[in-house]
Amino acid sequence: MVKLRQFFKKYNAVLNVLSSTIMTILMLMTVVDVVLRKWFGIPFSGSYELTMIMLSLIVMYGFGYANDFKEHVVIDLFYRKYPENVKKLCSMLVVILTIIMTATLTFVVFRQGVRLYATGEVTFSLKLPKWIFAFIGGFGFIGYFLSALNDFCHVFIEGKVFTNDPN
Repeated sequence: MVKLRQFFKKYNAVLNVLSSTIMTILMLMTVVDVVLRKWFGIPFSGSYELTMIMLSLIVMYGFGYANDFKEHVVIDLFYRKYPENVKKLCSMLVVILTIIMTATLTFVVFRQGVRLYATGEVTFSLKLPKWIFAFIGGFGFIGYFLSALNDFCHVFIEGKVFTNDPN
C-alpha cells in the first residue's frame, strides 16, 4: 500500500513539473508576443488561444499536487477545538466527498474529450483539435483523484485525521 501511495505522489509530482514547464513556456510566449506586437507591429497569431489552453492545463495539473501537500485553502477556526472523534468523522466525510467529486470531474472531462473528438471541433484561429486538450487535461484530474485515494488510505485504512501537515 505504501508503494502505491508513493506512486500517486510521484504521478502528481510529474504533473507539477509539467505544469511548471507549461507556465514557463506561457511566460516566454507572452514576452515574445509583447515584443513582436509593440516593437515590430507583428502580433503573435493564436497567442490568446494558447494562453487559455495553457492556463487550463496548469490548473488541472496542479490540483493533485496541491492536495498532496495540503496547499489548498483551509479554514480550521473551529476544527482544532473539536474532539478527536468529531475530527475523524469530518475527515471521513471530506475524503468521501472529494473522491466523489474528483471521480465525477475526471469522468466529465474525458467524456467531453470523446464528444469533442466525435464532433471534430477545433480552436478558432489555430484550428487545433480541442479533444486533445480535454484528454491531456483529464490526466490532471486523474492525479487529483489519485491524491484523493491517497487521503482515503490515510483516513480509512490508517485511521488518521486530516491536518494541514502534508506528511
